[in-house]
Amino acid sequence: MARVGASSPVNGRGSPSEVFSTNILDIEKQKKASNKSNYYKWFAIISALLCILFLLATIGLAIVLGIKIRNQGDVADNKDEHDQNKYAHGSMDNPLSDLPVAPLRPQKTKSKSENDLDWPIPSGSLHATYKRAAIATDHGMCSEIGRNIMMSGGNAVEAMIAGLLCIGVVNPQSSGLGGGFLMTLYNSTTQRCISVDAREVAPSASNSTMFVGRVQEAFAGYRSIAVPSELHGYWSVFQRFGSGRVTWKQLFEPSIKLARDGFPVSSNLAMILEKKESIIMNEPTLRKVFTDPRSGRVYEEGDLLQRLLLADTLEELANATDPVELFYKGGIAQTIAAEIQENGGHITAEDLANYETIFHETPLESEVLPGEIMCGPPPPSSFPVTQSIIGVMAQFYHNKGDVDLDDPLLYHRLIESEKFAYAIRTKLGDIDFVPNAKKLVYNMTKPAYVRWIASLIKNTSQPFSYYTREKTALVDDHGTSHVVVIDKEGNAVSTTSTINQHFGSQRVSPTLGIIWNDEMDDFSTPGSSNAFGFPPSPANFIEPGKRAMSSMSPTIIYSKSDGKVKMVVGGSGGSRIISAVAQTVIRAMIFNQTVKEAVDAPRLHNQYMPYVTEYETTSPESLIDVLTNTYKQNFTGIPKQASVVQALVVMDDGYIHGNSDFRRQTATYPTGF
Repeated sequence: MARVGASSPVNGRGSPSEVFSTNILDIEKQKKASNKSNYYKWFAIISALLCILFLLATIGLAIVLGIKIRNQGDVADNKDEHDQNKYAHGSMDNPLSDLPVAPLRPQKTKSKSENDLDWPIPSGSLHATYKRAAIATDHGMCSEIGRNIMMSGGNAVEAMIAGLLCIGVVNPQSSGLGGGFLMTLYNSTTQRCISVDAREVAPSASNSTMFVGRVQEAFAGYRSIAVPSELHGYWSVFQRFGSGRVTWKQLFEPSIKLARDGFPVSSNLAMILEKKESIIMNEPTLRKVFTDPRSGRVYEEGDLLQRLLLADTLEELANATDPVELFYKGGIAQTIAAEIQENGGHITAEDLANYETIFHETPLESEVLPGEIMCGPPPPSSFPVTQSIIGVMAQFYHNKGDVDLDDPLLYHRLIESEKFAYAIRTKLGDIDFVPNAKKLVYNMTKPAYVRWIASLIKNTSQPFSYYTREKTALVDDHGTSHVVVIDKEGNAVSTTSTINQHFGSQRVSPTLGIIWNDEMDDFSTPGSSNAFGFPPSPANFIEPGKRAMSSMSPTIIYSKSDGKVKMVVGGSGGSRIISAVAQTVIRAMIFNQTVKEAVDAPRLHNQYMPYVTEYETTSPESLIDVLTNTYKQNFTGIPKQASVVQALVVMDDGYIHGNSDFRRQTATYPTGF
């Protein structure tokens, strides 16, 4: 039996003192609850009465004011109508003629004019904004790799190298270690540009007639390969401009992992693999890399593609104390030379050992965009051609206030500017081999030149012979990749890399996994007239050590007043690079459109030969009709132009705005922090 104590419950109750205390507390709580309830009841009644009185007063006031306003309105309407009748009959001066005020009556919203154009809706591409640094490449994964390098302390040059190494893995159809590049660098410390020419050169055994009667050999196979220069350029700019905060090996590691572990095939790569399937199946070195062993067919979108031989090569270069020594003079150089010569190509060990990256300490700096400096490489780059289109349009529209983007005359002038620019391009070539080209491009970057060209533009299209006396042609160059970067110190890089045609020479090193370029196809050959009967340009004939003319136009624009970067831009897509980059700059820097609007806008491309303007069919039909019928332009339509622009613009708020062109079917976007 349990013992009962003072604190033990009895019949469920505690001690007498506990019971007493509890009862008293309960009584007090009940009293407080009752008082509180009565208080809330009276408060609710009084509040309701006050709300009713306020509502009645408001209704009465509204009725009185309404009557007064209606009477005043009737008087004003009668007076306004009376005054208008007197003005119409000349018995009264216009009461609004000298007053900067709105009319007495609200005006109707202006309806859409019949002359307004129906432009396409914005694409799904990202308009990105970053505060400190940004990078845009032709593949989202590669943009992120470049961004991560900058987050680790690397600068714009190091981010560019890491990004392009990645592009060489995941976009093998366009660029890689088997090709070369042209680069423009802006140094925020010196507030000046430097351009870098790491373009491939013709081997020492080459000559101007080597492809006469054998044009196909310049397009595919081992004879089409020029001395690869990409790796030499990477090491040269890393040694000179590297931050010292990231290692050479760090730049390679993400791409090695992608090549070894595999990466998903993009829609763009899958499309090109399908298009080139017969070529791939007939060439053993391509077939080994790009056919899926499970199906026996080329890889499809979303498949995981590995590049194991390339991964080994990248790893060897990443770990090398002097990668240029290894690639251009050491064991890899011996492998390259032996492989190419055994298959009938011309590149020797001496050609590799003699290659040099060229630094233009004073690149072309154009003054044709008022208030800004545009800089880029001299020929073999086509930057001089690109900036001339921009400069001519600036003559018409810079500082003219709001530009009417629905005015057909604007687009007529753009087409005419392109005709003049592309016509003079036939005179250009590697400035180390074409002395006149150096003087010509220097003049092209001056305001007097673009003023002269603008004065020649008439209000209708002119005959073919109007635009130049030189009846020569350049061969078309082809696919490329582009990277733009601005780092947190304000340095900027614009770099275009290429192996020329899709899959270059259509040959892959069976030892190194590198796809070799076919840059010999970018040279002109005597006697090989184009489809219009015009002879090739002598300025671009093959010579040992010469670099072929290219459409690549890596461009940086900075402010003349404070030296800060305003725009970093470039593109891929062969001869359309020039017009695509020019139109993007014109829209962003002259028409004040956002970077996304500038990249998205439908493009017009006229490269003089063929003498027809290519337009994207998303352009307003009425615009093309007016340009055809009134301005006498000749057109051919395409759904989407084969040009892809990467652009970064620094706005007045200091933020970097970026866009990657939607035209390439790849998940690509700018990134940064």
